[in-house]
Amino acid sequence: MTDDLSSSNEAGSANIRARQPAAVHGLAKIPFASVRDEAPVGMRELYAEVRDGQALIPGLKMGVGALIVQRWDPSYAAAGWTLYGADLTLHMGHPFGALFYRNDADGRVLRVGVKWHPPVQQLEFPALHPSKPERSSDCSDEEANAVILDARSRIGALVATNAQIGSFVATEESEDAILEASGLGLERLAEDDPRLARDA
Repeated sequence: MTDDLSSSNEAGSANIRARQPAAVHGLAKIPFASVRDEAPVGMRELYAEVRDGQALIPGLKMGVGALIVQRWDPSYAAAGWTLYGADLTLHMGHPFGALFYRNDADGRVLRVGVKWHPPVQQLEFPALHPSKPERSSDCSDEEANAVILDARSRIGALVATNAQIGSFVATEESEDAILEASGLGLERLAEDDPRLARDA
């Protein structure tokens, strides 16, 4: 992010103003009302770099700072396996990394990868060797499927919680920007809009 700088030198100020249109090319202006903390003293404008394929979501707020969310459902836990480690991050909103499970009876370890697969637009959960970049051969298909379902349920809870928080802090302005960035920038209709009854 960058701010519009001022200068006491008249010529320098003119140069800054002359460069400003080029400087903000490819940038999006952020209203100070969208800044959670108080803007720094002397800052007049705030911009964020927006690259191709990205969108700026303005108007986020914190509300009361607390939210009730749905906890992970332990009924999806893989019987006989214990989650003992995780290496996860969010890459552009998509979970990425791995979950590590240990068999309670014999100590076998199964690593479940978590990655977004763009060609089919879905999360994938391959059952992998604990330390090698290859499929696991140390467990049956039935065991692997049970552990993968366990991993899916946990990641599903993570994604749902993040989405719920995003919805909670969003204003109508930012909701519109989120929908537009998601390819869902359709016209909003009121509940009593006659077109809804016609299309029902």
